[in-house]
Amino acid sequence: MLMCPIGTIGHAVRPGDTLWTIARRFNTTVRAIMLVNPGINPNNLRIGQIICVPQFFPGR
Repeated sequence: MLMCPIGTIGHAVRPGDTLWTIARRFNTTVRAIMLVNPGINPNNLRIGQIICVPQFFPGR
């Protein structure tokens, strides 16, 4: 089971997802996603794969 660091949330990759679309959906950046997912291959995301996504907190 993947344990995401504090300040991130687990996201299951959906059909058609790219790191860019995920970053946009969660109001973060591709770079931020890659930093919390060392070794992730942005060209080989698998449907159902769980990745950690930094959470955005307005005003912080």
